[in-house]
Amino acid sequence: MKRLKSLITILIVLIIATSNVFVAYAQGGNPPKGDSKIAALMQKPQGKISDSDLALVVNLALKNQVSVEQLAKFIASLDKDQYEKMTGLIRDRLDITPQTVNDISKRPGPQPNPPCGTGCGYAYGETIENVWTWNYSPKIFASYYYNDPNCDGDPGDMDYVFYYPVGTSPTTQGNLRWTTTNAAVYAAFIAAYGGNLSAFGYNYNEVRLCLGSTAWAVGLNNVKNSVFIHY
Repeated sequence: MKRLKSLITILIVLIIATSNVFVAYAQGGNPPKGDSKIAALMQKPQGKISDSDLALVVNLALKNQVSVEQLAKFIASLDKDQYEKMTGLIRDRLDITPQTVNDISKRPGPQPNPPCGTGCGYAYGETIENVWTWNYSPKIFASYYYNDPNCDGDPGDMDYVFYYPVGTSPTTQGNLRWTTTNAAVYAAFIAAYGGNLSAFGYNYNEVRLCLGSTAWAVGLNNVKNSVFIHY
């Protein structure tokens, strides 16, 4: 019985340590072991990354065993064919399709949830690009998310809105970027959206990200807890 209790204690410690490793790295701790594997691949001559190399990186990313920073560097080093192969592998693994990032600013906005009355729509709409960083301040994480099939103007698909209380200084429009500390989320958003996310607000104190089934594929709570908005 004592042996069993010891084994259970060790298992719990390992689970806690694994769950914290990525947060620790983001704040200056040791990088995930997958980083060294990817760094070794990047030493290969240009154009010599094989299909099996790409599959290895995808596997590490979707298991969240590599830092977003290292994954972003690897993706940026690929040529066009390699990039298409890798993003195709990600979409196949997650069973997602490339999704158009709509310019919400060109369309009347849907009613918020709950409805706010006749005549209220978006105060602004834009696309937000990705920039990897941990050092930006403030780091604004989503307060909550909800299902809204109309957020992209197409009621025929499944969409989710993630709400960020950004405040008004500096102004939200044109100044915002997004970052995630989760490699699986980063890989999925690159493969599905090309790294650009649809955003809107009913006022300038908020940002709402409009995300489709890709967010569901990598876990809605993973998105909520790892994607932050920064200036």
